[in-house]
Amino acid sequence: MDLSLLKALSEADAIASNEQEVRDILLQQARHYDKEVQFDGLGSTLIRLNQANGPKIMICAHMDEVGFMVRSISREGAIDVIPIGNVRMTARTLQPVRITTRGGKKIAGLLDGDSNKGEISNLRVDIGAVSGEEVEQAGINPGDYVTFNTPFSEQPNGRVMGKAFDDRLGCWHLLELLRELHNVELDAEVWLAATSSEEVGLRGGQTATRLLNPDIAIVLDTACWAKNFDYSPANHRQIGKGPMMVMYDKTMIPSPRLTQFVEQVAEENAIALQRDMFSNGGTDGGSVHLSGYGVPTVVLGPPTRHGHCAASIADENDLKHTHQLLVALVKKLTRSNVDRLKDFSR
Repeated sequence: MDLSLLKALSEADAIASNEQEVRDILLQQARHYDKEVQFDGLGSTLIRLNQANGPKIMICAHMDEVGFMVRSISREGAIDVIPIGNVRMTARTLQPVRITTRGGKKIAGLLDGDSNKGEISNLRVDIGAVSGEEVEQAGINPGDYVTFNTPFSEQPNGRVMGKAFDDRLGCWHLLELLRELHNVELDAEVWLAATSSEEVGLRGGQTATRLLNPDIAIVLDTACWAKNFDYSPANHRQIGKGPMMVMYDKTMIPSPRLTQFVEQVAEENAIALQRDMFSNGGTDGGSVHLSGYGVPTVVLGPPTRHGHCAASIADENDLKHTHQLLVALVKKLTRSNVDRLKDFSR
């Protein structure tokens, strides 16, 4: 499996509304395959996979990652930051990070904060400066964004580790679909949508869906279990056990018709499927499915260990099987099948 694009996506820095590094990778691939690209007003990047007269399918993944933004610079040289997105509390102190200045310069630093009964507050980045003037001379300003500074690596036994797997794994799947299906004739018109600003309120999913007005949407995202080494039946996010399908979260419950359709396609292709429920949080599916008069939507993706922190771990077989499931679904979303999925009269 060629993971070079996943490495590039993982090591790119992109918090909400500052996603150009990821967007550039997507645009380079779209140009390589000579595909039409559209944008919504937030910067979501929509790649048209094919021309067809059948139903319109949107497959989306968000570009942004959790991170931080520079709020102020102290006289002593401390760089005060605020979280952008729900950064895990235990990942808010003593972590290597990098600041991207408005000129594109990358400056490494160490994230620190004040700890009180498990809460980390007063977050700051230390770049080794001893005065505010030194920080300013480095080109750092309030509003600059800060991300974890974690290199991508291939681990033993077919696993990978890197930052921002939520949701660069999803973005990678969009590009894998582009690679495999760019010249394949399909019944459906398929759009690959890389959305903006999911981590701060499911924003780009809403605007991208309004622009495309799809018949069916597949949202790609990932999740981890609170206890990473819990292999009990309660854990439906075990790495190496196949892609997840989200049956419930705080923002959406998918139509049983659509989830059963996914289950059928997975069974036909001998792909193990984990049926997951989110007790907290949600995905772009929460805004996508409410667009217009409603869009039948399902959330799929590979599980990970660890999330919203400096690094996550994923299984290459889960990536492969998620891709196989997506390819099979795209080929099965014919006009007759989509009409049946949307017909609530019977």
